[in-house]
Amino acid sequence: MESDIKSETKQESKESAISNTFNYMMQSNLPILDYVNDQNNSTSQSILNLAARIFPINRYIADIEEDKMIEENEDTMILVSQGGSTNLGSIMPIDIIHGEIYKEQGDGYNDSTSPEIDVKEAMGTLKGELFTVDQLLDRSFLYNNFYIVDKSTKVDDTLFNAKEMLEKDMTMKQKKENPQILIYHTHSQEAFSDSRPGVEEDTVVGVGAYLAKILTEQYGYNVIHDSTQYDMINGHLDRNLAYNNAEPGIDKILKENPTIEVVIDLHRDGAKSKRVINVNGKQTAQLMFFNGLSTNSKGEDITYLNNPYLQDNLAFSLQLQLKGREKYPGLLVKNYLKAYRYNLHVRPKSVLVETGTDYNTLEEAMNAMDLLADILYDVLSGES
Repeated sequence: MESDIKSETKQESKESAISNTFNYMMQSNLPILDYVNDQNNSTSQSILNLAARIFPINRYIADIEEDKMIEENEDTMILVSQGGSTNLGSIMPIDIIHGEIYKEQGDGYNDSTSPEIDVKEAMGTLKGELFTVDQLLDRSFLYNNFYIVDKSTKVDDTLFNAKEMLEKDMTMKQKKENPQILIYHTHSQEAFSDSRPGVEEDTVVGVGAYLAKILTEQYGYNVIHDSTQYDMINGHLDRNLAYNNAEPGIDKILKENPTIEVVIDLHRDGAKSKRVINVNGKQTAQLMFFNGLSTNSKGEDITYLNNPYLQDNLAFSLQLQLKGREKYPGLLVKNYLKAYRYNLHVRPKSVLVETGTDYNTLEEAMNAMDLLADILYDVLSGES
């Protein structure tokens, strides 16, 4: 009886995956009518045949079995084995961008593959203190107090040598005549609990504009704020390839402004409750720095998402975390580590920042930018 139930559940899952994949293709305006079902083929086989014609499948193993169709979160993608590669795992989503597979789902831990974080636990037990190098060199101490490791990835101890991370020079000279900092938003439509629908200034883009203003007017930096809507496709919200869509835009800005040293992807996280703390009498959204390790759950490098600046990224976020803990106890959630790259490879001083959640108010998010700007200034200027 139990085996029959499992079999039925598996079949239902397959049928749901097939149906969702077909709907995805229909919504994407793919040439479905040219590849209607053949009477000799099952529905699943027809979908696979269709995918094989649309995508350059010759780069992959051609014999794809139905069991390799799985449902990933709420979106269903066709998964295939990559011939001759073990680094990418046995199955990968098909997304071909300029001839390369590239799919990075989610920007934090608000999807079904990641746990809901207990904020109290995520704050760690040591706040508002100065830490010694000897403490931080203890990997257990470092991981337990400063990091949340998503189950999609596995940490490599060689990347987390605290002495080396703290010795990396993250300072930046103030040369206001040339752009120094880029702020952008992979997910431009993220809003807050009291945001007015359709009003950009009430979204994370408006929060980014305020951060840019503080860094420019109060701290003297030359800041570019990119408000491009990388998650809007043909007028509709579509975050599936937002990181892919953002990369060319970021690259263009950086090529036109090679003096930019700091790149900030500002987000608002999704969770089941707000993250807020009172700082100097102001309700303030808590912040979280986020790093992609380009490493899967087995500890294998995801080679097609190489990041030559990975250690610099990690050093930058750790130095920001330490400074924030010192100046604003309770403001920062532990740094979050996940499998992919999230376009943090564009500069050594690149960071993804989560500003509160969808339960936080816009004012709470704005208040957090004053503190984030102060923390950034201290690290970038080398202020002790």
